[in-house]
Amino acid sequence: MTISSLEDRLKNCELDLTPDFQRQANVWDPKRKARLIESILLKIPLPSFYFSEDMDGGYAVVDGLQRLCAVFHFKNTSLLNSATGAGLAPLQLKGLQYLKELEGKSFTDLDRKFQRRISELEITANIIRANTPSAVKFNVFARLNQGGMPLNAQEIRNAIFPGEWRNELRRLAESDTFIRATDGKIRTNRQQDMELVLRYIALWQLGAPYRRPANQTLDEFLNLTVEHVLSRWDTGKWKEAGEAFFHAINTTCQIRGKHAFRKSAGTQQRKPINRGLFEAELVVFGALDPDTSLRIIAQKQTFEAVFESALANDGEFIQSLSYGTGSAESSNARIATLNGIIEEVTRA
Repeated sequence: MTISSLEDRLKNCELDLTPDFQRQANVWDPKRKARLIESILLKIPLPSFYFSEDMDGGYAVVDGLQRLCAVFHFKNTSLLNSATGAGLAPLQLKGLQYLKELEGKSFTDLDRKFQRRISELEITANIIRANTPSAVKFNVFARLNQGGMPLNAQEIRNAIFPGEWRNELRRLAESDTFIRATDGKIRTNRQQDMELVLRYIALWQLGAPYRRPANQTLDEFLNLTVEHVLSRWDTGKWKEAGEAFFHAINTTCQIRGKHAFRKSAGTQQRKPINRGLFEAELVVFGALDPDTSLRIIAQKQTFEAVFESALANDGEFIQSLSYGTGSAESSNARIATLNGIIEEVTRA
């Protein structure tokens, strides 16, 4: 595949430089970009590129984004700006090591022979086809590096399972309710907030008693939920899920106060948010009937004392919050313990 053919795709909106799992285009500085252009002009082959194909034959960049941005920044700055929403000025070659005579030149300043070397540059393009089984595609993405940083599971999930579910999760993750409840402590730069919301939604859609199938990893559970459940939800179902999410957060914060989602209770020093507790507390407290919720809130001190005891003495509960926290067994153990605490407090 040539650079010109990719440029043609970009012009026709058939090459996505900013797919949902890619949030940082154009992160290289001008000097690094210029050095890449110099390598091309010296006819040094570039490493392979990876693209993910959609059902219409369009490509999203999986690996090689920064290299493509560097090339398009030099060759066609206005097109790159249009495709990525950037506001870059044309790239001039500066800081070159060998082709000193090209120092300070832009693409239009180059001799035709150098322009051709860029336009006709052939790259090795590996295409992950649209009909590739999801499990295989997930594995391929997981093995690739993105800008020297491995894609995390949520970035991969967003890449291989397109659909409205991503926008719905982002809406919930960016809500004031979620941000206040978590004190803005959940990072967003690599979609960690979206995955945390997804963990709750995936459990909630199972329905009571919210038990995950045995011997299932967290990634398997979330991937299957997205592919076979969330991708088919309509607006009404997402409205129901959103209402359940906000209700669960509000109830949890009323019951656990400043220790919501944390491995601490009562007068203990407040601990960081625990992701396993986040999903477990939301599904358990969110499922309480109004009368039980009011009773637990009224006996908050008793609840905190029993919870603190479980954190110190319940080996299965402790393990579910500390080791293999994403496993089905850990998830089921957390939910069972919380339900047990509620039963003990309401009997008191």
